[in-house]
Amino acid sequence: MTDLNNTTPPLMKVFLFGSCRVAWLVLGGCTSQAYTPTPLSVYRQDAHLSAAHFLEAAGTASAPIKPKLASETQEFTLNQAVQAALQADPRIAAAFEGINQAQADLLTAGLLPNPQVSTDIQLMPLTRTFTVTRQGGPPQFDISVAMPIDWFVFGKRAAAMVSGAKGVDVAEADFANTVRVRIAATISAFYDVLEMQAMLELAQENLDNLAKMENIIRNRVAFGGVGTIETDRIRLSIFSSRRDVHARELDLAAARNRFRALLGIAEATPLKVKGSLEVGNLAKPISIESALQWAAENRPDLASLREQLAKANADIKWEETKAYPAITPSVGYTRQFQQQAIGYPDADSWMAGVSVSVPLFDRNQGNIGKAKSVYNQTQLNLQAQLVDLRAEIDQAVQTFTSAYQFLTSDDPGQLEAAKNVRDKITQAYELGGKTLIEVLDAQRAYLETYRVHISGRSSYWHSLYQLNAAMGKEIVR
Repeated sequence: MTDLNNTTPPLMKVFLFGSCRVAWLVLGGCTSQAYTPTPLSVYRQDAHLSAAHFLEAAGTASAPIKPKLASETQEFTLNQAVQAALQADPRIAAAFEGINQAQADLLTAGLLPNPQVSTDIQLMPLTRTFTVTRQGGPPQFDISVAMPIDWFVFGKRAAAMVSGAKGVDVAEADFANTVRVRIAATISAFYDVLEMQAMLELAQENLDNLAKMENIIRNRVAFGGVGTIETDRIRLSIFSSRRDVHARELDLAAARNRFRALLGIAEATPLKVKGSLEVGNLAKPISIESALQWAAENRPDLASLREQLAKANADIKWEETKAYPAITPSVGYTRQFQQQAIGYPDADSWMAGVSVSVPLFDRNQGNIGKAKSVYNQTQLNLQAQLVDLRAEIDQAVQTFTSAYQFLTSDDPGQLEAAKNVRDKITQAYELGGKTLIEVLDAQRAYLETYRVHISGRSSYWHSLYQLNAAMGKEIVR
């Protein structure tokens, strides 16, 4: 393989679940080396929350991405492009904030309810002062502390924490899926640039060859070997080739702009990609059923729907606990000011009580019904996603199999043969043994053969990474 192929296997292994701690490292850009996935164990945020794998597998480290001036060309390998996309993409950062929000909801669910403190002073004189002869009151001061306990008695807090923990799992899976999709798009854009670069180089080579042929024809016309009609004919071919070069330049500019956007580069910085479309060892296709099994185990969007289903089930139980009554015991202290009001010593006393709501009409029927509907809705969404997954995997497997078959059936010497035919016919034309039509046909055959060569290898890399992205993990390598 080329040096690019040595760096490609680890890249698809990022299509796994997201760990908050690892994501913070990626988004914070605190590592000094370029993006190279390495095995990571399961992290735990606290006793109630476990974070899943975000990156796994090993790969060779590439050079770190160094900041450059706006006018200086930036060159990216595939690993560096993925790292830059992970660090710069605001969509990934926004998805990561979803994890922070879910953790905040979990924190809120685990908080104990605040106690309630009430105080009052009552039986105060309004129009006259209370005395022994003109008794009233006596005035008193009350203070009480109430603390609800239904969160403990009926398990309301525990049910809320289970729902919050499932919410974090959903956010992590959604974050991992955002990373998976964005990395797949970055890799696709990387190979788009490589393909457009190769197509532009081929178009430029074709234009140069036609320009050389024009010089040959001019010399032959000068010596009377051919007529001026061949000069006009080669000029038409050159004009067509120039249009092709211009079209390829526009294609390359569009591919670079898409690549630049995925890397989060807003400045008009010149970009280059470092790699090759050539294939060393072909990865063998796998069956659709095997790909489906891998996707079912590794796709974070499926994991998100499963976690949503678990959260919906937890929400039903949470809503059901809310139907239980609110129980609030309280204790209090009373100070009665009797000395002046009725002639008895001031007195201290205490009280205890409990208030219980009576769920006679509102038993949270609406929210329980809604939670059950959300559960059913999530089940249907999961079924729909599995149907869509089948179609996606089927297409990805067939596309990769077709690209594989093309490369295995492609004659390695076909391109060299077309080049030799072109060169020999051109030489024969210089000596007067071939016509210009034969020269242009040979040049056209070489051009089409080379384009097929480029497209075939680009399709192989695109379909390989698309298949691995569809499965959520690097399986085909």
